Amino acid sequence: MTLPTHNIAIQNAWIVTDVEETAKKWSAAMNIGPFYIAEYTPAAFDTIEYHGKPGKLHMKIAIAYAGDVQIELVEPVGVYPCAYFDTIEAGSTGFHHLCYWSDNIDADLTHYEQQGFDIANQGQMAGGGPRFAYIDASETLGCMIELLERAEGTEKIFNTWKENAKNWQPGDQAIVKL
Repeated sequence: MTLPTHNIAIQNAWIVTDVEETAKKWSAAMNIGPFYIAEYTPAAFDTIEYHGKPGKLHMKIAIAYAGDVQIELVEPVGVYPCAYFDTIEAGSTGFHHLCYWSDNIDADLTHYEQQGFDIANQGQMAGGGPRFAYIDASETLGCMIELLERAEGTEKIFNTWKENAKNWQPGDQAIVKL
């Protein structure tokens, strides 16, 4: 098996201070949309680890497509130890991570750990949903790497959003709250 299991980035993600306002600005400036907005409270996750110990994540996100590239805007809710603040100072904005599918997240994590990268956060969505991890590659690559376990349901949702973006025109609804 070749590792990592995927080497094509599916997502570029930024940390922002106001996800809805930033999504509106992106939509207007880049003529992309709609942005799908959701909030993930700590209850949205079965498990969260931060540097190998119990952790927390709580964020609002907005996702849209620019062609085949998914744009994710992440607004952390609160200030606490997590991957978001490892590279972007609380209250600041900036590029955070590239996301890749993973067909074998354990093997991919081992691949990155063997290269000396730290696993900043990892967890699993509630109800046995897909696993994910943020790998701190900031010293080498200037950003985090997110691995997202490939799951049929998640992939179907993303493909629907990508198709919706193909027909989106300026003046159409820029924000869809989930």
